[in-house]
Amino acid sequence: MIARPDPTLRRAATFRHVYGQGLLSNAPLASTLVALTSAAAYALGATPLAYLVGVLVVVFWINTPYQFSRRLASASGMYYFVAKGVNSEAGYLAGLAYAVYYFFIVVANAVFVGLLIQQVLSLIGVHLADWTWIPFLVVFLIPVVLLTGRGIRLSLDYGIVTVAIEIAVLVIVSVVIIVAVGPHNSLVVYTTKYLKGGLSQLGIGLLVAAFGMSGATATVYLGEEAHAPHRVIRRALAWATITVVALYVLVSYAFTIGWGPARMGSFAASSAPGIVLVQHYLGAIPMLVVGLLALNSLVGVNVAATIVVSRLVYSFGRASLLPRALAGLSRWQTPLPAILLTCVGSLAVGLVLGLTLGAVDGYIFAILVATMGEFIAHIVGNVGLPFYYVRQHAFRWAVHFLLPALSIATILVGVYTTFVPIHLPTVLAPVIVLAILALGLIQVALTRRLAPARAAQIDAALAVIGSDQPAAADSAVG
Repeated sequence: MIARPDPTLRRAATFRHVYGQGLLSNAPLASTLVALTSAAAYALGATPLAYLVGVLVVVFWINTPYQFSRRLASASGMYYFVAKGVNSEAGYLAGLAYAVYYFFIVVANAVFVGLLIQQVLSLIGVHLADWTWIPFLVVFLIPVVLLTGRGIRLSLDYGIVTVAIEIAVLVIVSVVIIVAVGPHNSLVVYTTKYLKGGLSQLGIGLLVAAFGMSGATATVYLGEEAHAPHRVIRRALAWATITVVALYVLVSYAFTIGWGPARMGSFAASSAPGIVLVQHYLGAIPMLVVGLLALNSLVGVNVAATIVVSRLVYSFGRASLLPRALAGLSRWQTPLPAILLTCVGSLAVGLVLGLTLGAVDGYIFAILVATMGEFIAHIVGNVGLPFYYVRQHAFRWAVHFLLPALSIATILVGVYTTFVPIHLPTVLAPVIVLAILALGLIQVALTRRLAPARAAQIDAALAVIGSDQPAAADSAVG
């Protein structure tokens, strides 16, 4: 079933597939039904304001992959981008950080799926045993392997259809809530009236909101599989981000008004407030339907995340940074060994976290590890962008320095608010991420020192894992 290692993935993804990857990686339905609680915990009744202002931060974060994608395309995404801007060590650091981020997203969702099922069923009086998250975790990863293993078109065709349904459902639910509250609709949620901690509290809330709206960067990992990648990926990244931002702005308003701006503290404390709102305004049957769609949404985001992790692992295998066997392709020209490693590894880590910390705390810890991985990956990418464009003699101060600097500043604030004050087990999340990255850099350093021939292989691999677009062509497509 496994073919010999091959340096070429099938170039089969059109704009709609890449756009679908950008939307799928945000898991619109699952994220809005659950993830709004994180922003609401800080912004409370001003949660819609946090999402509206958070759009500016999304621009800071999306700018770097967008600018890189003007000239570069690769299955390894930021690994290739930063390597071209700085060096292969910095690129490997960025790639590892993104691999950690997306891998632990898969882990978190795999653990959470059982918790979501328990929550939905409890609303209709069916109570499952606490341990039932375990079989749900195992079963949940099966469709992820099947979809990603059979090819990029199949997995993303599935994603396009399901994410379109998710968006339609969210718009319908939001409109129903807005109409139902009638005279209670108010623009006061776009003020600081319901904030208890002032602007600093709003600042943290909008950072959390922006974090949830910036998942479209997953598009850049289809650089080897997209037709006309230098144009298609950039367009898909922009349009997926616009779609997701508009959806979050709408849903955050509807959910806040529907719950009650003065009572958003209890919204933040709820494990799945969106599900509760659907039951309240639409009834039990629609709630069950939306719950099933939310489960499918979690499958979708794990398909998108597995695509990213497997492409990074595949690229590392081709560069001999990981065993060459991981650069193997299936008969469908998919990186099946890397896909299996991602999903089996996620199963193992999910079980360890759930059994040692408990399912809820295990899920939260996986999210914290993923968050730290993304923070570091974004920082390294932002540092690499100006170096690349200086080398290309095409440096522009605003988009190649100012916006990356603002992005780094917001990320550092995010690191502080997430991990300070320091306490266990939260502090272990950044420790784990930093340990993985340190081991990766040590690996490369030792390889260069002890195995020069293999080190040359690592550098040479960069020439075949991506493509560069000349400046003239870049200007032609805008």
